[in-house]
Amino acid sequence: MKQTDLVPLASACREAAKGKKRKPSLKVKLIGAFLLFTAVMLVGLWIFQTVFLDDFYRFVKTNQMKKTADYICRNIEDEDIEEYIKSLRERNGMAAGVYDTSGDIFRRIYSSADHTEFGMEIMPHEVYECYEKAKQSGDKVIFEGSKDPSGQFFPENWPDLIERPKFDKESSGNLTCAVVMELKSEVEYMLILRTPITPVTSTVETLQIQLIIVSVLLALTGVVFAVVMSLRISRPLAQTNKGAKELAKQNYDVYFEQDGYKEIKELNETLNFAAKELSKVDSLRRELISNISHDLRTPLTMIGGYAEVMRDIPGENTPENVQVIIDETNRLSQLVTDLLDLSRLESGNAPICMEEFSITDSISGIFTRYSKLTSKDDYILQFDYDCDVTVLGDEVRLSQVVYNLINNAINYCGDDKTVVVSQTVADGKVRIEVTDHGEGIAAEDLRNIWDRYYRVDKEHRSAVIGTGLGLSIAKNVLLLHNARFGVRSAKGKGSTFWFELNAAKINSAENINSI
Repeated sequence: MKQTDLVPLASACREAAKGKKRKPSLKVKLIGAFLLFTAVMLVGLWIFQTVFLDDFYRFVKTNQMKKTADYICRNIEDEDIEEYIKSLRERNGMAAGVYDTSGDIFRRIYSSADHTEFGMEIMPHEVYECYEKAKQSGDKVIFEGSKDPSGQFFPENWPDLIERPKFDKESSGNLTCAVVMELKSEVEYMLILRTPITPVTSTVETLQIQLIIVSVLLALTGVVFAVVMSLRISRPLAQTNKGAKELAKQNYDVYFEQDGYKEIKELNETLNFAAKELSKVDSLRRELISNISHDLRTPLTMIGGYAEVMRDIPGENTPENVQVIIDETNRLSQLVTDLLDLSRLESGNAPICMEEFSITDSISGIFTRYSKLTSKDDYILQFDYDCDVTVLGDEVRLSQVVYNLINNAINYCGDDKTVVVSQTVADGKVRIEVTDHGEGIAAEDLRNIWDRYYRVDKEHRSAVIGTGLGLSIAKNVLLLHNARFGVRSAKGKGSTFWFELNAAKINSAENINSI
């Protein structure tokens, strides 16, 4: 490649590096989130306390006046209403008057305490104007007093009066509520309420000064709080992330601290459990590889040794030597087959063919395979059953289960070299048990005996028969048949492996078959 060709490539790499931005850490995101929350709260506080303060103030006053008017209208005929109206001044700063409108001249029936402050006193000429407004509205009407050029408060569009009282230019405005009431006695009353509206300009200026101080303090507090909380939240996660990276490097001795928040604590507990299990699986995997390597090396060594002898020494090309090579080749082939079967079963890629067959006849046929072993090495294999049982399942796979359980029993049968297979039927189920009288299995090992890679005897020894993978294969086949299975054992008392299947048909027949 020419040097000129490298220039565009280097340029593209630099552009790609620039385009790939590094994502911010959790700590930075948390600080940013807290600061954004603080800023939003401050902006909202400024808006509501300054821009909309006057609107909120008038809304509250209007709502208070409506509730008071509704209460008086509902209870106007009660005996205690007069005392309530008189107390409005002290209760919520309102002036009130109830007028009888049945005559040409309105007569005041109830009123609150006398008021001398301008803007609170209800003038006589205002009573008639309020009545007209209320009748036109058909409901209660609320309006605000306004200033004319001379600085006097009156309702908007109020007719000019000959004589108007004077007032202070800094005086407050007011809200007036008028409502016409029709009583059960067909008497018409009118209620007038008035409440002052205090200017909020000076209040807003005061609040602005306070808000500046509060904003500075809140901003500083928000920054400190954001940093502290982000550190408290992100530090445990950073430690967990660091430990997880070590776990990914197959460092199973890493420990995740189980403190902090509940979710982080539970996560660390899970990771500690995962590290423990991964360490166990890795150890068993290494042990299995070592054992399989040993099982592969032994027949290969024998095949190579006998082949060299037959090649180099005249007269050694005998049928016996050839048979040794054939036997060891078959042993290698069986080991590879078992490994492939185990792999397919664990991955779920092993199909099963469900059909009815006699499991009793199937086990009897398996026993014929061991005739050479029993005659040669004095092993005693016994099959006890009292009836012929038909089950629904894959005959080839279930025969493989029985074969592997018998192989396992032979490998650990003890000095008496006796293996007993029994078939019993109860509650529509057939149970197959394979019993040996060997060393037995410790209680702490029973829960793991079916697991892949697991071996009770840590010192590897070659199996008398089979490849040593039988229990793992049997477990996966039984799981495919939804069968119950288990093991009973104790140190020094032998072991019994069993499984149960649903019986499809039972034919009575007494027989004890010993091989």
